[in-house]
Amino acid sequence: MSQHHTCPVCRGSGRPLLSMPDQAIYQHPVPADALVAPPYTVDLSWVSCTDCAHGWQPDYDEKVLENIYRSHYYTPAPGGIALQFRNDFLAAIERFGIITDRRALLEIGASDGDVLCELRTRTGSAHAYAFEPNQENAAVARQRGLEVYERFFGADVARDGLEAAGLVYARHVIEHIFDFDDFFAGLNAVATADADLVLETPSLDFHARESSLAPFHIEHVHVFGLRSLARLASRYGWGLMRNEVTADGNLIAWFRQGVQRPEPPPPVLDGLQRSISERQRQWRQITAGRRLVFWGAGSTGVALVQMLGREPDFWTDGNPNKVGKKFLGLTSRIVTPAEALAAAAQDRTGRPLLVIASSFAREILPRVRELGWTGEIRDMNMQAC
Repeated sequence: MSQHHTCPVCRGSGRPLLSMPDQAIYQHPVPADALVAPPYTVDLSWVSCTDCAHGWQPDYDEKVLENIYRSHYYTPAPGGIALQFRNDFLAAIERFGIITDRRALLEIGASDGDVLCELRTRTGSAHAYAFEPNQENAAVARQRGLEVYERFFGADVARDGLEAAGLVYARHVIEHIFDFDDFFAGLNAVATADADLVLETPSLDFHARESSLAPFHIEHVHVFGLRSLARLASRYGWGLMRNEVTADGNLIAWFRQGVQRPEPPPPVLDGLQRSISERQRQWRQITAGRRLVFWGAGSTGVALVQMLGREPDFWTDGNPNKVGKKFLGLTSRIVTPAEALAAAAQDRTGRPLLVIASSFAREILPRVRELGWTGEIRDMNMQAC
């Protein structure tokens, strides 16, 4: 069990930010016959730094998290599924002007390798390699012809004799890191002197403003605002060049060695606990007495189950690799979209509710319409769709 009661970014003091009792440990579905010992829930809390406004979990279990990252993590999707974040990232770094000819590329936390394959093509790279500790995703990335190191990234890579990369990036990785000294030591060992570094992570500024729970679950040891991310990178010699926040609240930040910029302002975090409690009250009011369909079998849907205190009547996802699976500690099996919507449409009350329990609403809505759903639809902001 690790305990961090001073800010891991700037060593400042922390103040309470958010407490969430009885939260799911496992955020992703597993085969229905999988045997994983309980517990399946845990009480979580985050604090925020009084100086840099960084958010972090003061107490977490590294062994539990490492096991999740290796064996119970994101389910690879077939081509054409869940492309929204990928496309947003590629569009942002295109605007940054850093998709240029590169001899070597490195992705830290490559998932199934689809972004690295795309950038290898766009940059004409002769050498694209990745670190990905999750067994299932690493196997898919290798099938794409990528060189994959199936382990966690850190300072020990300095001994591997790896080719230095001119573009290094990590998408939705930095919020999981236990030891920043170890991570950046490895990064500095494998980046060229003039390398571009890109980090993508959920934006604390955005999600606090929107009263969104999306970044607050067990796997996210940290929740970064632009201020704390820029300050962290600068500790290791990386200066902020440019940044964007996507429509879904992902911060994409570009850094180079030796650059100095004015520090960004901190996010406004006052009242987050209160606004989350109010959102819970509203969700329970909207869903009371209604049959529910969740489209989205991932961390967003699991968070909504905890908020409502009930599972959906039907749980579905556009990723066919999730069909037939379930979440540890829950009973609902994931079914195909056609099956879920057809069953819910038989509700004689005429009040079934489809909740897009996913950040990929722009992709999901057209598919819902194709399947002929005429009932009510709400997104994760409770907005009617």
